[in-house]
Amino acid sequence: MSSANTMTMNTAVFFLLGVAASTCMAQVPQCPGELSANSIQVRPAPGWTGVVTTRLLLSGAGIVNGRPDVEPRAELRGDTRQISKQVTQTAYPGLAGTEKWLICAYGQGGELEQAYRLPAAADHCLIRVARNRNKDITISISCTTIQ
Repeated sequence: MSSANTMTMNTAVFFLLGVAASTCMAQVPQCPGELSANSIQVRPAPGWTGVVTTRLLLSGAGIVNGRPDVEPRAELRGDTRQISKQVTQTAYPGLAGTEKWLICAYGQGGELEQAYRLPAAADHCLIRVARNRNKDITISISCTTIQ
């Protein structure tokens, strides 16, 4: 191998190692697949009793910029790609340094949500949604950080 080829290869390896060393996976919890009926609390009107008779299944996930309990909130759109007939993947790049929250939605229309604050260093997050023939949903979340 010529010295020019060796130098080019060494430069490429050095660059790839530098890129790999500067990013790492952030610790991100996964959305629970369901909320049990007894984990949901209802604050009924005076004289009424709140009743939740069934569990709520996970129906979606997303990321919001800023606190999720403030209206109007900034729901990020991301870049969604159809991976296969049953799988979509949404990328949320350029998030580092912002206050961002993972939102997990439950019920057929996402009527109930819970939120988890993502690490400030998380720069790029992916949400992958897979549905089977019975329309059961599996959602996986991953984020990388810039070091």
